[in-house]
Amino acid sequence: MKRLILFLVLAVFGVFVYFASFKGMIIWPLLLPLLALVGVYYVITSLVTRSMIVKARGDDDFLFIPCSMIVKNGTELLGGALAVTATEVVFYSRKSEKGGVVPSWSCFVPSIEGYQMKKVDTHHHGLSLSIAGEDREILFTSRRFQKNEKAFRAALGWPEE
Repeated sequence: MKRLILFLVLAVFGVFVYFASFKGMIIWPLLLPLLALVGVYYVITSLVTRSMIVKARGDDDFLFIPCSMIVKNGTELLGGALAVTATEVVFYSRKSEKGGVVPSWSCFVPSIEGYQMKKVDTHHHGLSLSIAGEDREILFTSRRFQKNEKAFRAALGWPEE
């Protein structure tokens, strides 16, 4: 399904560019299917909702933060969401186009040495977690971390600063 949508994006873009070469052609209506295909691609590859995580976990007692995880030495973003409880922090990513999520990364709260809200790469603000025994930081991107810092600390069971 993902490959079909990517092929359709490429085909519609090619038609758009072809018709743009003619003078006087009205090509703007071709942008709507192109944008719709890009939106569908995002939904089937990256979108993780709270209800998906509730279904996977079996409970709804967690802080939900949609974000992306920076993987492969900062060169790739993995879309998903973070579920934070007083005992663990779990990053869920999309399992398939039809729905469902799978835990991609997790750690227990006692192993978290600290965190920083900062610019995690050249383009994104987010959260940097320092984990005991890890030589690198675990990076998540979302502006919601700065807005929800108090809720994040409370979900971890840490006192306010």
